[in-house]
Amino acid sequence: MKITRLNELIEEGKLKKGRWELTPQHELQYRSQGLEEEIKLKGALVAAEPEALVIAVTEKQSDQKIVTSLVKLSGTWKANSKNQLVFEVARESGRNDVLTFSGGWKINQHQELIYSYRRQDLKTKTKAVQELAFQGVWEISDKNAITYVLGGDSDSAFRFRGTFQTQSIYAKKGEIRYQAGVEVNGKRKNQTILLFGKWKISRDFSLFFEMEYENGVKKSIAFGGTYALTEDSEIAVTLKNEEGKSLGVELVLTKDFFGKDGQVFLRLQKNVEESRVEVGTKFRW
Repeated sequence: MKITRLNELIEEGKLKKGRWELTPQHELQYRSQGLEEEIKLKGALVAAEPEALVIAVTEKQSDQKIVTSLVKLSGTWKANSKNQLVFEVARESGRNDVLTFSGGWKINQHQELIYSYRRQDLKTKTKAVQELAFQGVWEISDKNAITYVLGGDSDSAFRFRGTFQTQSIYAKKGEIRYQAGVEVNGKRKNQTILLFGKWKISRDFSLFFEMEYENGVKKSIAFGGTYALTEDSEIAVTLKNEEGKSLGVELVLTKDFFGKDGQVFLRLQKNVEESRVEVGTKFRW
């Protein structure tokens, strides 16, 4: 029996026994577990949602009409140990089908994560670059990882393992650079995650890195820190996460970072200097 239509794949409201697979051509197919059935059903990738993968399945109906249907697979997005994007399709049996996206990904000008791949048109034989865009927000809570969270109520998040590119970040540059090793199409490469934004300091000297996402939406990453004066009369802040653990990197504040608010810099210098004589006081957030 050859299954070529969606309605043939579903039996009594449930999928016939099998598993979802991602082909090298980045098509999604469903393969049966038994030898008595052959499944030729495939779908093209359309969109990625926080808890779903959307595909388009084109079929020829019994009246010979060509119909394209959108199918939404429920599941969870993650990053594997190779920093590749992974989608785990939720199954009623409790075991998930794991789809590994082995192509490359990047960060665009809106701080979004974009997965790109090449797909060949079977008729024209031409190749074109296709993309899947993921909408989320960046978080930094570990010195060895950076996380891209998809949706506030979702369990989907890409946690990339790596390190900060430099141990010192100059606040004036308004960027955070992160280095991660990624396997792309079977080859290992270094991937730079570059986040653009503005460093801001509140009145109680709490630190925030504010980033602008698509449509002008602004989100901030909050940091704790220990302040200290350098030999060059700059202020170095040892960044910490919400639990007070060091992130292994320092933020360097210079007078020109404050611009017209130079008095704020001088006041901060004075407070840091005075804190030296107060045991345990380092302006912790």
